[in-house]
Amino acid sequence: MTVAVAFLQPGWADWEAGQVLAALREYYGVQIEIATPDGEPQTSIGGVLAAADYRFSDPVLADADVFLLIGSDAWPAYRDEAFDSLLRQVHADGKIVGAICGATVAVARAGLLAGKAHTSNGADWLTGHAPAYAGSERYVDTPKAVADGKLVTAAGSAPVTFSAAICRLVAPEGQHDDYVAMFAREFEN
Repeated sequence: MTVAVAFLQPGWADWEAGQVLAALREYYGVQIEIATPDGEPQTSIGGVLAAADYRFSDPVLADADVFLLIGSDAWPAYRDEAFDSLLRQVHADGKIVGAICGATVAVARAGLLAGKAHTSNGADWLTGHAPAYAGSERYVDTPKAVADGKLVTAAGSAPVTFSAAICRLVAPEGQHDDYVAMFAREFEN
């Protein structure tokens, strides 16, 4: 079974987690586990309280298959070398890593964006929070999620394409097209 860990900070963005977590669990049978900085429940911007299965520092997290960093205003101030090491290790192991909105700061600081096409809430916004991060020359100014190998990044305004990009990496061959087609009607005129 595939396991995805959603990393939630205080004030996590409901709309950035909702689509991807529901799609992974409901359509692709992925087991969802929640990690928070201290292992305590965290409340979203919209007031949803999420129970935690783990703290960011729990070593067992490295065994997961998918790592989702959900946006929050807390990410820019969050600094933890052990967490950065976890991100570098799972990325080097070829596991899926997705970061949306404020969480793109964490993957930038950890060095995951070096040599990778990526996006965020704006090039200036990202460099403002992660000055001189490796890979800034590969920034893509787009309203959609950007996937480069098994690394997916997105602005906070792109939760649907973020979900689609993550699910494309998880889904069995051909199954993802049916899922995207189901939601594509929402964007038709």
